[in-house]
Amino acid sequence: MDWLLPVDSSVTGQRLRNWISEQGWSLRPVMELEGFDLIINLVALGLGSAFVPTRALALYGGKRGLRRVTLPKRFHRELVVVARRQRLAPTHLDAFVSNILF
Repeated sequence: MDWLLPVDSSVTGQRLRNWISEQGWSLRPVMELEGFDLIINLVALGLGSAFVPTRALALYGGKRGLRRVTLPKRFHRELVVVARRQRLAPTHLDAFVSNILF
């Protein structure tokens, strides 16, 4: 199977390759690309398979050439919120962090 992966020089690309190795899989990409949108479009054209974030598929719900495959163990990335340093965080930011992220 041909695989399209994020570039190895990116943090996500490195972590994804480590995760793939931990699963015991041996995958060699036929292409390494910068963006998930390009990867998804190339998969839809039949040029390979890829691991992409679920959120990246939101715009491609109508693409007939795509199929989402559920894996036994999911790959996770850590998210953080970065905001301008202030004495008190704005109320909406506190609400977002407490209700959405955690």
